[in-house]
Amino acid sequence: MSVETPPTPASTSRRQAQHRERAFMSGGKGNDFTNWLAALPEDLEYVGEFGPELVLALPVLNWLSITGNLSDRRIVTYTGMRCFYDDLKCREIVEKKAKRQFVYPVARAFWLPAKNEHTFDDKQRKPVHIWPDLRAKFQKLPLTPNVTAAGKPLLIIHNKYCDEWQRGPINFLSVDLLDQIFSRLSKTFTIVYIRHGKSKKEGFAEDHNTLMDFDDHGLTEKYDDVHGFDDLYKKHIELGGTQDINTFKNVLYSRCYHFMSSQGGGAHQIALYSGSVLSVMHRMGKEELWAYDEGYYGFMATIPPIRAICRDEQDMLRSVDLFADSQVVDRRVLVARSAFETVEYLSPSNFNKRRLAPAS
Repeated sequence: MSVETPPTPASTSRRQAQHRERAFMSGGKGNDFTNWLAALPEDLEYVGEFGPELVLALPVLNWLSITGNLSDRRIVTYTGMRCFYDDLKCREIVEKKAKRQFVYPVARAFWLPAKNEHTFDDKQRKPVHIWPDLRAKFQKLPLTPNVTAAGKPLLIIHNKYCDEWQRGPINFLSVDLLDQIFSRLSKTFTIVYIRHGKSKKEGFAEDHNTLMDFDDHGLTEKYDDVHGFDDLYKKHIELGGTQDINTFKNVLYSRCYHFMSSQGGGAHQIALYSGSVLSVMHRMGKEELWAYDEGYYGFMATIPPIRAICRDEQDMLRSVDLFADSQVVDRRVLVARSAFETVEYLSPSNFNKRRLAPAS
């Protein structure tokens, strides 16, 4: 099997792009769509970052499985991604041991009906974009250790601290901010804190963003009801658990309806979990142009998450109002009436208004 090496944008066939556009202008009907389906390669290989894989490749492969068009084909993905595809009816799943890399949208695999996650090329969901119900899938698997046993709801906080766009760390939750959130919410929630890179043994493909030192070590130990994800996974293995790290993470997510996250692929993954509330630290990134408001954050899950998009730490602290006194009713979060103003203020549509407003 040969591993795809993405071409540069200049070397990509414009004819392929034009053919793809014609094929889906008609909404997946007609000869163009039939030709696209017939031209699918035996190896459906994805090359690129984690977030775009969930947004652009996973739904197409899921659709191909549902319609019986995947049985004679192989899915070629990265180490640690098997759990996202293991229930699809394909010939084989191949996990390549390669480092993830950024790939310009125009240079992405021709079999992807949409290549740009920030716009879906024409800001329209395609008929072949059918995302799996990850909550239903992973709720079937046991959670060991069972951190929900205390009777309090889960709150998962996903952070990152890395070099972004060669400008250093940007979309991160600072230690002081985390401390304030833990202090305010640990009495109401069992909190799990995730920052990949704290452990040297991860179990999934590295990406091109250089991890940087971050002084959050020991922060979780200050609070009885705040758990480090790495510690939980270590205990999972000690108790005889056999789930790989991404499976364990998804099983944990399936039990949770309350999330905070830094911008990026981690937030994309959370948006797949139906009925949630999600606040995102977003200082920079193209998701603000479409994805958060009218884009895939609003249609990947059957019940899209309540989204609070935060420009700074003050916004993130304000988003705490969404979690306090919230309830999960009929598999979705209902925020307290007292938080309605905050929901509106931090909504994706208002985020863009605030972003474009002149400085006071």
